[in-house]
Amino acid sequence: MKTKFLSLVIIITFSYQVKAQTPVKLSTDQFRFIEGPAWDGAEFIYFSDIPDKKIYKYSVTNNTFSLAFDNNTDGCNGLMFDNDSNLIVCGFRAGNIARRKIDGTLIETLHSEYNGKRFDNPNDICIDKKGGIYFTDPTRRNPPFQSARSVYYITPAGKLTVATESGFTFPNGVLISIDGKHLFVNDSDTHDIYKFDINPKDGTISNKIVFATITNANDGEVKSQADGMALDTEGNLYVASKLTIQIFDKNGTKTGAILFPEQTTNCTFGKSDKKTLFVTATKNLYSVDLIKKGFQHPFDLPE
Repeated sequence: MKTKFLSLVIIITFSYQVKAQTPVKLSTDQFRFIEGPAWDGAEFIYFSDIPDKKIYKYSVTNNTFSLAFDNNTDGCNGLMFDNDSNLIVCGFRAGNIARRKIDGTLIETLHSEYNGKRFDNPNDICIDKKGGIYFTDPTRRNPPFQSARSVYYITPAGKLTVATESGFTFPNGVLISIDGKHLFVNDSDTHDIYKFDINPKDGTISNKIVFATITNANDGEVKSQADGMALDTEGNLYVASKLTIQIFDKNGTKTGAILFPEQTTNCTFGKSDKKTLFVTATKNLYSVDLIKKGFQHPFDLPE
């Protein structure tokens, strides 16, 4: 009897975990290539449709989609809310970083060039507690505008610096650790996720190490296509890569993967309890109910 009961517990637990990690398709293929999901902390998941040059929002209460604003000139990609509930936006096509109201009104263009040349394709973004901004600038342009594929940092005072040019060919997802001490960066052209130490005085990063390795290399492609990332409150890292969200614990050990029917591009936690992972995946937005609570930047970062 004890053995049967234990087996039943294992089956129920396993079934719950499988159910909890089943993606639910929320849209109906109406988008072209979506990216940059960002939870506003109340009702909406904002996300960009890059080729359509629009920002949409999804109501987690009503399960409905609506247009937030057009971004015809910027062709936006990564999004993140700042502490004033404005959107910091990667202008993927325009080559800029801008601050906008949620209706799209431009507050300011923070930066659009480095060393007198425009950025190539600002892709992903994260914001520290002080209001400093990290962003990645990859490209497939030939020739590119910038000579190196860099991770940049905009200080809270607005000064632009190069955080690192540390050997990336396509730096993509970028995220600050939950203790605020480290920066995670992945490279779509490799299978490694890198970890840097953050200098709290000026935001510079150093001591690059390989934190984790994406394990979809057996599909015959040399590139992982690693993309956006999210963290839960236990320090587990969720990484969009091809047809998966891959999950790594705080030590960089892979603990699981969530499978999708189309290529994933980015993810963020949302809803009031922040236990739902929202995933942009090419033409559709998905949700995945999880047991663990999510972590939102910059609101949850330590002082």
